[in-house]
Amino acid sequence: MKKSSIPEIKADILIVDDTPENLRLLNQILSQYYKVRLAPSGTIGLAAARSTPPDLILLDIMMPAMNGFEVAAQLKADQTTADIPIIFMSALDDTDSKVRGFAAGGIDYITKPFQEVEVLARVRTHMSVHTLYKQAQAEISERKRAENELRESEFRIRALLSAVPDTMYRIRRDGIFLDFKASSNDLLLAPPEKIAGAALMDILDEPLSKKFMTCVTKVLESKEIQTLEYKLQKEDASRVFEARFKDSGAEEVTVIVRDISDRARLEQMKSDFINRATHELRTPISAMILMVDLLDGETTDDERAEYWEILKNELGRERILVEDLLSAGRLESDQAQWKFRSIDIAKIARQTLDQFEMPAREKAVAMSLQTLGDVDENSFVILADEKALTQVFVNLLGNAIKFTPTSGNVNVLLKRVDTGLEISITDTGIGIPSEDIPMLFNRFFRGTNAIEEEIQGTGIGLFIVQSILEKHKGTIKVHSKLGQGTQFDIWLPIDHK
Repeated sequence: MKKSSIPEIKADILIVDDTPENLRLLNQILSQYYKVRLAPSGTIGLAAARSTPPDLILLDIMMPAMNGFEVAAQLKADQTTADIPIIFMSALDDTDSKVRGFAAGGIDYITKPFQEVEVLARVRTHMSVHTLYKQAQAEISERKRAENELRESEFRIRALLSAVPDTMYRIRRDGIFLDFKASSNDLLLAPPEKIAGAALMDILDEPLSKKFMTCVTKVLESKEIQTLEYKLQKEDASRVFEARFKDSGAEEVTVIVRDISDRARLEQMKSDFINRATHELRTPISAMILMVDLLDGETTDDERAEYWEILKNELGRERILVEDLLSAGRLESDQAQWKFRSIDIAKIARQTLDQFEMPAREKAVAMSLQTLGDVDENSFVILADEKALTQVFVNLLGNAIKFTPTSGNVNVLLKRVDTGLEISITDTGIGIPSEDIPMLFNRFFRGTNAIEEEIQGTGIGLFIVQSILEKHKGTIKVHSKLGQGTQFDIWLPIDHK
């Protein structure tokens, strides 16, 4: 067999098939690039997966004793193996078998007899996705671990130094408030004149008073800090508080309360972001898998050209999303590397418009590039990082096309002024609610109408844009009207230093 140029990836693949010839052939194809384990039956394969979970399973459907669907069901029911991606293998090529395979938890389907190019392409695609998924999970796990360590450190420091944050209460074992201290009355559980000497149940509703009493009792019995989160309606808005209970005597506890509404909103935004990012990653992958299936079948030259174009576009979309995720992380941690040199902004704008020609044409969105004033070959040359400013155009033009309905317009206007360059990107899209504009460049933020209309996005693109422009000593402003469109005005100095 001709050896492919695919780089070696040290990943573990388990192949489950009752036919020795199939095992031999797949081992010959894949062992050049991966660690391969072979299982001649469903029972043995299930045991091997549970003993040492692999990164990917190639699972035959038609096997005696335990078929592939049964093996998959047991794998998905086991927490240790539930997340392992499964590619089914079978000589069957009917739709019902494929549907049943996907319903059993499979992510793809390889039809016998095996073709080396197809096997490698499918395995490589899913291994790349699985590697990205594992990296994301590891980062999330590490972040949670760090947050837990930070929280424990906060508990110890506050206990040792008797730190008093926003609000503090002393509560007796029987639930009577002894005294309190607060930096602001709007953080109190009740008006200040009603707290001292009152019982919990006189101030709080029954469910919340019971939660407070439970924490008080646990602290006095175990001498361990208890934490409670609760919500209160304050000035027509729901606010989230965190209460920390610590014993301060044999019959009383000290409760330190802080307003964590902002943190709760951020955590919700992070959670929403992870869900959106996962969806955004999966969508182009599904389209790419479909195109591979179509290209693998009988097609005309025109169809193949169309499928290849779609496949390239989806790969480009995936690349842009991954680059956005990586860029946001580097910008936030100040680890981005900058290479400033003389670049032509007009050239970058034209190249980016060409890049979005296909998605714009699919929506019948007209795109244009205009320049104002006397223009020569150096009119739009500035000192900047080419890759970073390309990303600015990609994010802004991508948004403009995405939020512009069919038959709309997207225009880029360049103008040289004495102090630098003015760039305007205008669309005839759905617009941005005025109340959302002040938060538009916050990481994870998405406009309310974008969410309501279920327009895909992660909420980090404009955060990246603003961060890059700030590094270039540039500015960006937004003008928008609902239902009429949006205009982003950028100013960049000729020399950022």
